[in-house]
Amino acid sequence: MQAAFRTAFHLPSADAVAVGTDNPTHLAQLVQALGADVDTAAVSQYLRALHGQRQS
Repeated sequence: MQAAFRTAFHLPSADAVAVGTDNPTHLAQLVQALGADVDTAAVSQYLRALHGQRQS
């Protein structure tokens, strides 16, 4: 979950992502995930694949 949340800021690039939770621990985990590294090469490859499918 945390990896998907962190990557969401790059697909496409975003300044904010809305989440809903009533669990403070879950929210803390998501905030902590913001410090995780993102494999930008993998994100770029994924975006190229998406754009290629959309053009077909």
